[in-house]
Amino acid sequence: MTRITFLVLFLFSIQSNVFGQGYDKIYNYQDGVAKVKQGEYFGLIDSNGNEILPPKYDVIQSFNDFRAKLSKDKLWGIVDNKGKLIVPVTYENIGSFNNNVAKITKNGLLGLIDINGNVITAPNYHSMVNIANGGTKVKIDEKWGMLDKNGKLVLPVKYENISGFQNKQAKVTENGKLGIIDIQGKLLVSPKYDKIVKYSHGGAKVELDLKWGLLDENLQLVAPVKYENIGGFQENKARITENGKLGLITKNGTVIVVPKYDQIVKINQIRYKVELDGLWGLLNKDGTVLLTTQYEKLGSFNNRRSKVTKDGKIGIIDIDGKIITPAKYDQIVKLDNGGAKVEVDGLWGIIGLNGKEVAAPKYEKMKGFKNGQAQVYANGKWGVIKMNGEVVVSTD
Repeated sequence: MTRITFLVLFLFSIQSNVFGQGYDKIYNYQDGVAKVKQGEYFGLIDSNGNEILPPKYDVIQSFNDFRAKLSKDKLWGIVDNKGKLIVPVTYENIGSFNNNVAKITKNGLLGLIDINGNVITAPNYHSMVNIANGGTKVKIDEKWGMLDKNGKLVLPVKYENISGFQNKQAKVTENGKLGIIDIQGKLLVSPKYDKIVKYSHGGAKVELDLKWGLLDENLQLVAPVKYENIGGFQENKARITENGKLGLITKNGTVIVVPKYDQIVKINQIRYKVELDGLWGLLNKDGTVLLTTQYEKLGSFNNRRSKVTKDGKIGIIDIDGKIITPAKYDQIVKLDNGGAKVEVDGLWGIIGLNGKEVAAPKYEKMKGFKNGQAQVYANGKWGVIKMNGEVVVSTD
């Protein structure tokens, strides 16, 4: 028998089997089976034309991974490509499979089945929400719990809320109080706080009765709940407020600056300026006092130096709190060489880069410097002076 003759006989055999059943329509094959329609109902035939599922279903959806959903009288099940019902047609709805698990609805309640049709979570829940690890948040009435990826209840259904997971942790609410669970359902922080604010490093600040405390990255309480506020962390430090005064605390709860200042301003990664009762000082990054609070003004640092004001007079300090120029001038105007013009009691002089006077304040007028020189006026005469204090034309 030739190959062509065999093929013709094979097709004729299939056609005979199919049309012997009297189908109104035969659909394209998927996963080795074809959907057939007889009247208003659907069934399945195999690749040989044999009927493997009688046409009695209202809907048979497309096959995917050798399985298809089917429906009769508004109830749903699942059939495989052998015509076997692996999920009986008893559910009001069957959701899409995610990580080989799908939601089922029966009597208005939700449960879970696996890809083989096994019920892994009985339909007992009013709501189900998938989470990133393959687990599920579940709700009965107004309470929430959690299932693991195998459908096992790992967190009892007793919480008013379970938040979305971030970094594998979520907040839970019980009796109006907040706690923290991990993505496996383990309770990491018991629900006892009014607020929990997570930090990017993994720790958190917690609030109870308008007072704040601190949890470290292991969510252990490392600073008692006694502060009016705990700020955000920068370079491992945050401001704390107690009795209206500011201090500094580290991520592990070590208080490096006891709350006693009215203001704490970060200058850079290693310095803070602090204010108490209207006077400013300087702290190191570890909280060590470099300069006691004694200046009415402490400006911005430029090239590691800043102007300071004390008793209405201006001086200069460096980033370590060392006095470069005593606070005795009414004005200090920076020059291009790093020195400055200084004025006291209406008379102008010059200080060098080291903060020392190179020209005593004796000039009634000092114009701007050009090409390193400036005109000065004293004793009714004009002269010329250099930035380093050298007299080019005397006013004497």
